Formats: sequence, C-alpha cells, structure tokens
Amino acid sequence: MAPWKLKSVRVTRISAALLAILVAGALFAWWMAARADRELRADLLQQARLVTQGLDIGLVQALSGSGADLDKPGYLRLKKQLAAVRSANPQCRFLYLMGRKADGVVFFFVDSEPAGSKDYSPPGNVYDDASNELRNVFDTRVPFVEGPLPDEWGVWVSGLAPLTDPQTGAVVAVLGMDIDARDWKWNVAARAALPVGLMLVLLIGVAAVFFSARRVDASPKPVLRRLLPPLAAMVILLMVGAGAILYQQHQHQLAEEIAADISDVSGDLRVALDQ
Repeated sequence: MAPWKLKSVRVTRISAALLAILVAGALFAWWMAARADRELRADLLQQARLVTQGLDIGLVQALSGSGADLDKPGYLRLKKQLAAVRSANPQCRFLYLMGRKADGVVFFFVDSEPAGSKDYSPPGNVYDDASNELRNVFDTRVPFVEGPLPDEWGVWVSGLAPLTDPQTGAVVAVLGMDIDARDWKWNVAARAALPVGLMLVLLIGVAAVFFSARRVDASPKPVLRRLLPPLAAMVILLMVGAGAILYQQHQHQLAEEIAADISDVSGDLRVALDQ
C-alpha cells in the first residue's frame, strides 16, 4: 500500500478513536447529570414531606383562604413555621400552602414571606400559573416534583406534597417548596462534576497513551507539555466539584435535620396542648 494511503488510513482511525472517546464522554456526562437531577428531586420531595409532617392539620383546616385568616392565631403560627423552615434552607426561596376551590382555582392559604414584601401572597390570592399536574395532586394525593416552570415570580423547580385529613384521606392543602431554576442547574452540575471530571481525566489519559504509542520516536516532552494544561484543569474541576458536593450535602442534611426537629417540636406541642 502506498505511503500516502497508509497515512490516510491512520488519520481515519485516529479520528474515529477520538470521536468515539468524545461520544463516550458526552454520553457519560449526560447520564450523570440526569442521575444527579433525579437524586436532587428525591431529596427535595423528602424535605417537602418532612415539612408537612410538622404542620398541624387542624390549623390548616381552620383556614378559610381569605383575608379573615390574617388575625387567626393558627394562620400566624403556620406562617412562622414556614418562615423558620425556609430560613433554615438557603436553597429554598418560597414555602407555601395552597388550596383548591370547587371550580378548580388554586389559591394560597399561607406563605413564608413577611407581610408587605413584594413577593408576599395574602391568603386567598389566586395562583393563575398552577399547572394541571399541580391541580391533579388534590385528586391523586401523590407528591411529586415539577419544573423548571415559569410563573410571575421567576422560574422554579417545585416540590409538592399534599396534606391529607387522617380521618377521611381528603387533601386539605398542598405544600410547595420552590428552588430557583438557576440554583438547581448549578446544584446538578456540582453533583455531577466529580464523576464527570474523573471520566474526563481517564479519557485524556487513554488519549495520551494512544498518541504516545503512535509516536514512540518523538520526544515525550512536547506531548506532556500539551497534556499538562487540560490535566491541570481537570484536577481543579475535580477539587471544585468535590467541595461543591460536600457543601451541598451538608446543606441538605442540615435542612432535613431542622425540618425533622420542627416536626418533633410541633408534635410535642400538639400533645401538650391536648393534655
């Protein structure tokens, strides 16, 4: 075979090998990002469920979803509880309870925002951006996470958990916990950064071995000099990703512990009031 044909075949094989490595890396990164998104959604749903366990269903049933609730002690107590949970979780932007009227209109019972703030939703305020899935929670009683979805306050990923009457099983209200979509994407990237970075380092190492084997008579110094910057970037990415994951896990654990403590305190308070 002519030398130029051998060179053309070699270039084709190298290009195919590089393309396969890039495709493998892209598929792995996509899979890890999807897995991180599922794990974060499960964590958010667990946090929403923990919050519902700490709420007094009797206080929620006593609400009318109108301005008459503003002076009720139960409304004020629920608002303080939601504000405490929201302040304990820096990732959570809004925490609220919603109801549904007979005609299907979704409205707010109470939220975590201080009265008078620009994002405050007074009792009875209609939520015009409610999705069909959110409306269906009142019938299906199945908690879920939706989003990113836009509304008048921004774009959110929301954990939605119903509060049900233990006697009848009917949904009294639905608790919503909103995470800013931009923060959510950064959280997904942070959780996926470590395994993706390791995979990239592995792929770079495979490519380096492949090219070194192809150019044994060439000096190794130029090859190492070319590989050093991407390897250094990967190491930095791994360190940043590991730090972000540790910080995120700490925040999630802290939020879950605080929500569990609030649930325990609320239960003890109900028992004390009954006694």
